[in-house]
Amino acid sequence: MAGRSLPFQFVKAAALSAAFSLFASPVLAAPVAPAWLDEQVEQIHEEYGLIALGAGVLKVGGEPVVAAAGTESSNSNTPVAKGASWHIGSNTKALTALLYGRLVEQGVAEWGTSVASLFDDEVNSIDPAWDEVTIEDLFAHRSGAGQIGPVWLLSRASDESPLTEQRLATVRARLAERPPGETGAFEYSNLNYIIAGSAIEVITGLRWEEAIREHIFETEGGDWADGWGFGAPQSGPIGHNTVFGFKVAAGRGSGADNPPALGPAGTAHAPIKSHLRLLAQFVDERSTIMTEATRQKLLAPWPDQQADYAMGWGVGTREGLGGIYAHRGSNTMWLSHVELVPQEDTVLIVNTNLYTDTSIEAVGALVSAIEAQLAASAD
Repeated sequence: MAGRSLPFQFVKAAALSAAFSLFASPVLAAPVAPAWLDEQVEQIHEEYGLIALGAGVLKVGGEPVVAAAGTESSNSNTPVAKGASWHIGSNTKALTALLYGRLVEQGVAEWGTSVASLFDDEVNSIDPAWDEVTIEDLFAHRSGAGQIGPVWLLSRASDESPLTEQRLATVRARLAERPPGETGAFEYSNLNYIIAGSAIEVITGLRWEEAIREHIFETEGGDWADGWGFGAPQSGPIGHNTVFGFKVAAGRGSGADNPPALGPAGTAHAPIKSHLRLLAQFVDERSTIMTEATRQKLLAPWPDQQADYAMGWGVGTREGLGGIYAHRGSNTMWLSHVELVPQEDTVLIVNTNLYTDTSIEAVGALVSAIEAQLAASAD
């Protein structure tokens, strides 16, 4: 039940208009009409036979537009609320990279630090090859760390030791066991972010969950704090497995998500509105949570402009739009697509509580519909 990131879908979007009054301050128009988004979400939910589907769009300076359709689970008639929480899977990764960037801004961490130096007081006999692997390599999946594998997932699912110990034990085993694989080659792996999350714990003295709450989710001045949590949401939509073609609700217990030790790589959940407001910080020049230097660092392809992955973001371009950043995450029971269009100061999210070929197609269809509407609004 390893966390997944799906192939990135880069978008076509366009500028959003602003409405002005001669006697009032400028008021930003909604990026898409709420009624239009409601209709699209309802239509695609029904067309693809999904359980629940949610979406949202936000332009910096405006208010989130959110829509939801369907029921909380396959065996429930309770409608999904627009304010419900959704599991975001591997879209957590960009937030873990942001957390490290915040620590750099505070002067307690540095970019360019080697993986070996991050753990030289905690891990004995680190293979010297890890001196050549940097924190950036972890965030860009170019460390050569390899995969965690099913044995790790099964072992951590029954491990009751503190999460910091579980993550550090994982780091010790990997760094002392053998050198990294092909450093510099892209290999998407949750292990990269487990190692990075453990480094954050060493630096802060806090569990990753505590550190990201303090420095990101509940940071002073943020308007995105409501509803963030870890693991399966304890209310609202429920993630689903498929068994012999049937949709089976996974519940809200420990079996409804990856082991908590995987946290930095993908166990967060949040309401769409809160998630949109946090994502908007990545495209807002007046962000209260990151400097322009940090934004540029997090969104720059690594290790160079030829790469198509930054730090928790797939990187692409579209004619007339400049850079596009997108990511998809799933714990095999949910599917979440997030997207940044910095040139247009716009972010969007599409979520569903089912991971199948059909749900992947449905999410892609809704993303395309939103992109087309954004593009049309600029003509």
